[in-house]
Amino acid sequence: MQKRSPSLNQIEINRPSDRENTTQAFAGDIKNVPASDIYSDKNKLPVMYDAALPTPAAKPSKADTNIIAVLWHELITPLTVIKGYASTLLQLEEAITEEQKQQYLRGIDSASNRVIRLLENLRDITKLEETNAITMQRIPLLDLLRQTASEMQNQTRQHIIKILPCPRLPLVTADPEKIEMVLNNLLINAVKYSPQGGDIELGLRMVRSEPEMTDIFPDAPRVKLPCLIVSISDTGIGLPETELDRVFEKFYRVKNKLSPVTPGAGLGLYICKIIVEAHGGRIWARNRFEGGSVFHFSLPLDKVL
Repeated sequence: MQKRSPSLNQIEINRPSDRENTTQAFAGDIKNVPASDIYSDKNKLPVMYDAALPTPAAKPSKADTNIIAVLWHELITPLTVIKGYASTLLQLEEAITEEQKQQYLRGIDSASNRVIRLLENLRDITKLEETNAITMQRIPLLDLLRQTASEMQNQTRQHIIKILPCPRLPLVTADPEKIEMVLNNLLINAVKYSPQGGDIELGLRMVRSEPEMTDIFPDAPRVKLPCLIVSISDTGIGLPETELDRVFEKFYRVKNKLSPVTPGAGLGLYICKIIVEAHGGRIWARNRFEGGSVFHFSLPLDKVL
């Protein structure tokens, strides 16, 4: 018999000491279910242990950080949640309350979305790396910022997403769908790494010349001018100074206190880099003096009079 894993990874299973403690987790009576097979997760929901897939007791070791290991880890965690909750619903349907059932279904929905996002990222990377296909058109970038910020605001109550005032700007030649993907990934990143909430600010400005660029962004990489520069800042934990350039590498994840508990395969920022560079722009990250981080990316403009 396969040895049982001590945890269900993301949903933090804790084994109750006896049948009495286990039964108290349920609204009704549990019949024909051994106490040793029932656990409660971090939300005090009863979970069938044997419904769980075997999972590692800890995050992958340094020697196990190849691509397959990263993807396996990012898939097995939500799939374990889905399997555990779905099997519990099937086996203990009569013993749990309607409210608990809804919690299970929300957990399954959330974990399923995580798997879908990962697979969509892999699909997008394959397309971008193989074809570098972008469909350019003249677009008002500020409108796209407003739309993306509004959609993200609907997904978080802990954060206030603001667009800083800016003057009227020229249209930029870009692929709106791909630039929306960049904005969405950067906003997700800002939300994810500021778990206590706070302000997320989006700025947009035009830079015409090298002196102006040096004055506003003194430590930025060389960019094509004139250009529009988008900035997305947060009040989160910031980035290690030694990793500011590495965050855009494929499958690279920043090593900080949130890494073990924050989902991600290190693909979102890599996708941003591919898209921005396909437009002839540059993307970079810096820490803010007052705390948190800021991500900038440039999009070249046609010559501006």
